[in-house]
Amino acid sequence: MLTLSLLEQPVILLTLAILLSLVLPATRVQQLITLGLQLLGQRLNGERYSPRYLKQAGAAALLCLLLPLAATYWALAVLSPWPHLLEPLLLWCCLDLGRLSRALPTCMRNSADSRPLARLALSPLCLRQTDPLSPLGLYKTLAEVAILRLAADFALLVWYLVAGIYAALLFGLLRYAVQAWSCKLVAWRAFGWLPSLAYRTLAWLPFQALALSLLIYPGSIRAIKAWPQGRLWAFAASGRLLAVVAGGVNVGLGGPRRYTDATDYYPKLGSQQYINEAATRAILWRLVMSLLFWLSLAWAFLLIPLLNG
Repeated sequence: MLTLSLLEQPVILLTLAILLSLVLPATRVQQLITLGLQLLGQRLNGERYSPRYLKQAGAAALLCLLLPLAATYWALAVLSPWPHLLEPLLLWCCLDLGRLSRALPTCMRNSADSRPLARLALSPLCLRQTDPLSPLGLYKTLAEVAILRLAADFALLVWYLVAGIYAALLFGLLRYAVQAWSCKLVAWRAFGWLPSLAYRTLAWLPFQALALSLLIYPGSIRAIKAWPQGRLWAFAASGRLLAVVAGGVNVGLGGPRRYTDATDYYPKLGSQQYINEAATRAILWRLVMSLLFWLSLAWAFLLIPLLNG
């Protein structure tokens, strides 16, 4: 009975999801979901429609997806003999940790011979064009993608622990919708407005908590000084997280990038020093250690009451 009770604990279930993602990344599943959302959005989104209509269409599409998904999951949980084992599978579908763990070693090979392969490995993980990226651009893109995707994984797991599987389902759907209907592209700006707003609202507090935990590393004075730079970013919580990480390792993030043939200019965060391989590895190490810190804290809240009787 104790074993069955432990298997129903959210901390254990999310740990199973993390291990499953590391062993068997849900790359294909995630690509199919994103592609399906893009195809659905293309049927509803068009230049002939007004921005107001497109905002309403994006909200309606999100609602029409969420309700059937929640009902389907509820039906599966009722019919399944082990309903709690469905929760790690749902989290597994939404976690990017496994995809990053497989792609990052290839992306870090930034020699002249391996650079095309690094660009190719990085391309599915980000919206921006990777073919024109210089060695500096590759490191900067890799760091920004890793920070924001791992922060989104953290937010997903936080909502799962705080509010349960249906909150995680909502956040996961919003995350996919933001990727498929990205407001960074002009064509999707109106249609993806509500999913983007809802995603930012739910991600705000977890991103802040992760940014605060990154202040404990060496370079914390620089990180604290970089904290206000987050207000320059369109989503201040993401900007604050990028600024804190960049300031902590004394490098610069942000700046120009290409999502289309035109170049977009984003605020520069952190310091004026150029990012390199050593700084990129330091950023990844800090992120992993911060996530392990929060996971250890969750385990402590589970185990301390058990050990005390």
